[in-house]
Amino acid sequence: MDPNPTAPRHSRWRRGIYAAWLVIPFTASQVWALLVLLRLAPLGGLLGQAFAVTLLGSVVAIWAGWRWTWQLGRDRDRLPGPAKTRIPT
Repeated sequence: MDPNPTAPRHSRWRRGIYAAWLVIPFTASQVWALLVLLRLAPLGGLLGQAFAVTLLGSVVAIWAGWRWTWQLGRDRDRLPGPAKTRIPT
């Protein structure tokens, strides 16, 4: 074991911060647009179904953006976990 470990790299931290700076405005605009639609549109019939699909799409887009941000900022220098054994079929 090395008694003098190397200092952590700051590039991973910067990538996560830059990604968050991209994702935060898009998250805010998605939430704002959904609130405007929720307030102005009557949610009956086909319009209600369209709103549900739009809401689901916005939730998925926000989740994907934050997941991307998390993956850019996480520690990739760690050793990978144990290999998964695939059972042939």
